[in-house]
Amino acid sequence: MPTIKTEAVVLSKRPLWEADRLYVLYTKDFGKLEAQVKSAARPSSKQAGSLEPVSLVQVMIVKGKKRETIAGVQLIRRFKFDNYFAFSQAALIRELFLKLIKPEVKDDVLYGNLISYLSSVENLQQPTGFSPLKVKFFSQRFIWQMIKLLGHQPDLDSESDLSAEVKNLIKACLDQQPATLQISSDLLQKLESYTQNYLYNLLESDLNSFYSPFYAKSFQPEKTLG
Repeated sequence: MPTIKTEAVVLSKRPLWEADRLYVLYTKDFGKLEAQVKSAARPSSKQAGSLEPVSLVQVMIVKGKKRETIAGVQLIRRFKFDNYFAFSQAALIRELFLKLIKPEVKDDVLYGNLISYLSSVENLQQPTGFSPLKVKFFSQRFIWQMIKLLGHQPDLDSESDLSAEVKNLIKACLDQQPATLQISSDLLQKLESYTQNYLYNLLESDLNSFYSPFYAKSFQPEKTLG
């Protein structure tokens, strides 16, 4: 059976049979893959501890007739989101990858952007300077860059009901030049609302992460970013 080795971010895990687990990985070299770990739920499993969601790992995967199997794993880094608000933002991005990304489509830029996003949000959790507004802005910027890379960029000129402020913010996110803008809490909430509706139309379903109680946390007392 052919064997592949690659770096990957663990997106999710779920039960498979009694003690087995099925993992969804976004890999550097092969895009999104699913692979099982046999007996992962047993205390004796040496692999399961390194395959928690939002972990960066090096994996060896054996191709099977019905399903791929993770034959080896080395933990590179476990992104930690102890702040529930930051955790909810990372959960949104994970869910978006699970629902929007097609299997086995490699994208070096998107993979690099994902690592950069997770690192940035992890670093923004400093207790003395934590900014929910900045974390949510990082998520919105990442989402629009992802939409652009996947070829789903909207025709903003045809969006007659969208304010010029929101259009300019989306364009800035798409061009990776949002740092020069003054972004208010109200403006970011308008962008978030448009993003949610746009993704709903794109996916033909909503993202559950938008309804997390931690995701909906108020921006106050922050007023502006930038």
